[in-house]
Amino acid sequence: MVHLQLLTISGSDSGGRSGIQADLKTFASLGAYGCSVVTSVTAQNTSGMQGFEATTPSMVALQLSSVLSDFSLSGIKIGSLRSSQTIETITETLNRHFTTKSSRPPIVLDPSSGHSPLDATVAASLSALLPWTSLLIIDASDAIILSGWEGGFQSEADMSRVAAKLGALGAGWVLLRGVALGEGDETTSLIWSDAGEVATFEQHPSTSGAKALGADSSLSSAIAVYLAEGSTVSEAIRIATGYIASATAASHALALDNTSPGTIDHFHGLLPRSLLLPTPTKPQPFTDYLLNVDPAAWKRFVHHPFVIGVGNGTLPLKSFLHFIQQDYHFLKSYARTNALSAYKTQDMSEMAASMEITTAVIKETEMHVKYCEKYGISREELLAVEESVECVAYTRYELDVAMKGDLLDARVVTHPCLLGYGQVGAWLLAATEGVDKTESNPYWGWVKEYGGDWFQGAVKTGTDLLEETVVKSPISKVRLAELGRTFKKTTELEIAFWDAAMAAA
Repeated sequence: MVHLQLLTISGSDSGGRSGIQADLKTFASLGAYGCSVVTSVTAQNTSGMQGFEATTPSMVALQLSSVLSDFSLSGIKIGSLRSSQTIETITETLNRHFTTKSSRPPIVLDPSSGHSPLDATVAASLSALLPWTSLLIIDASDAIILSGWEGGFQSEADMSRVAAKLGALGAGWVLLRGVALGEGDETTSLIWSDAGEVATFEQHPSTSGAKALGADSSLSSAIAVYLAEGSTVSEAIRIATGYIASATAASHALALDNTSPGTIDHFHGLLPRSLLLPTPTKPQPFTDYLLNVDPAAWKRFVHHPFVIGVGNGTLPLKSFLHFIQQDYHFLKSYARTNALSAYKTQDMSEMAASMEITTAVIKETEMHVKYCEKYGISREELLAVEESVECVAYTRYELDVAMKGDLLDARVVTHPCLLGYGQVGAWLLAATEGVDKTESNPYWGWVKEYGGDWFQGAVKTGTDLLEETVVKSPISKVRLAELGRTFKKTTELEIAFWDAAMAAA
């Protein structure tokens, strides 16, 4: 097996929580071989730093040349550098070794992972290194110094402007992290690209000790690994953030008195789990996995022309009536499948939650009856409607999977319907444009039902049950892929169901 080879250029942490120690542990935990160039040596423990000595620039150059001449590097992570001479030495050595831009591996620069803020001299030297970087990761205070931004951050627009100024210095991508915009315990992180590919914001609770004890250093080194594997920058940030969230959730105390915050557990992933454990920042890892099996199909489902027509009131009534009648018959099988989930567990709380969903489905069928009666279709006529081919295909597939499979199969095969209608209802209810929220929209009542508390509560119950099932009984990668195929097939059947309604007009 050929391992990816990565290099970290940073200081040494005698406590093993950050610096090259954290980087090398991150590389190893993600299956990569790690080399290192030590730019400084520290004496530190969980209570702080007791001493610091910089490595001479000549020794930094010798280390770097030695590694570059012998290893086939797939990525480089450059951490905290507090000496302008060291930065200039690294820049010159990289220039000599990599003569063209195409010959360079991805380089992640994280100057904020140290213990002190940048000064003006170091910032000026770093500017020469920025054109080398694939991604600059920087904290708020250092971003202000490096960009020359006057004033603090008052809004996300300020963050975008600062990121653009850093991009103008040569960084193709910028991750500006940990900016406090409000008075709460949340910070905002901005991903910026000079090509305009990504400009998204992520809210997350600010962490304290666990973050200070290795999360920042390890995040940038994890991103470097995922870039080396071929991920795009935005993908690498997303995956690495999940890795760090789980590593932080598995943190453990180190200090003798057990009062110091814990350090992250880099090797939490060696547990026999194919998915990360739920965390406050990523509470639904299994659902996230399922949604990313075929995100294009999921988008076709929840943004189907049927949904758009319901939202703006232009859906032909014939399409809606076809749907509402067929969906009534679908829901009878859907309720039976959820009841099967209750049958397949011996946990009384899980059984009760499955029955809660079944009860919500029964309520949903009565809503369909009222819609039909509104348009002159009696309950008797509704019951006599013949199931369409699409309805038969969907319901029989769903029942077959639930009957022959286990509890998890039953939960997964029913989840696209529950989650999808929940997302559609919430999206249309919250939309600020493109949706007719007046009584002149004949389908606005339908939107309010699925976007309302009772249905959103059922969605949360179903999603929590799904996640809890996987946490209690870890599954293999082969089993995970199998469940992903079930979720995808059910999503495709949902799309076909709405296609048939559109064709009925």
